[in-house]
Amino acid sequence: MVNSGFLNLNRLVALMQQRACWLLLSVVSVLFSLSVSVSAHADQVSTIFNQLAKSELIRADFEQQKKLASLNKTFVSNGTLTFAKSNGVLWQIKRPVQADLIVTQKKLIQKTQRTYSQIQIDQSPYSSVATLFLQLMSGDDKALAKNFNVLSANYSPTGWNIALTPKSALFKKLFLRIDAQGQQYVNKIVIQEQANNSTTILFRNQTTQPNQLTAAEDALFQLAK
Repeated sequence: MVNSGFLNLNRLVALMQQRACWLLLSVVSVLFSLSVSVSAHADQVSTIFNQLAKSELIRADFEQQKKLASLNKTFVSNGTLTFAKSNGVLWQIKRPVQADLIVTQKKLIQKTQRTYSQIQIDQSPYSSVATLFLQLMSGDDKALAKNFNVLSANYSPTGWNIALTPKSALFKKLFLRIDAQGQQYVNKIVIQEQANNSTTILFRNQTTQPNQLTAAEDALFQLAK
């Protein structure tokens, strides 16, 4: 992966797109794992989840800071996110490369100006992850309880935070711990991964307006129909 002290651009793009997929799954895991009932934190978790579950459609700007310990480098990407319960999640990466990542109940699509790829959820070697993603989207508490432990959860009118650790063998291969914090919406997520790698995602300018998909957003979701 390393050539004369720097990453080959094509491999970097591929890496970032791959990481975007895992990032998406991890982010949604955080959003929906807040409904897991754990005796020590049940009230706090329930309050946080009830607050976040009010919105059917959320848009936000995001910045992803991906730290690769083996390279002693942090790669930054940013763009916009659209989460629509009835459609899926749309990540539109603006920098350093432009790419769209669309996830629905049937497909995962990655699209750039020059490339287009799609994965049928039921035919993917990562089907177990994709299935979990769909369970998270539908708020399946039983599925969540199989994969996550709530390490801590705290809520106050001025803000909340929650820490999750993976329970399933699959997720343990991907990350060690997820910390999330926010107020009305999720503002920050830190994913501690294997090999001392980490991903930090910052969300800004969250809004529920407009309360319907734009024509451009709908067109991207239609690609996965």
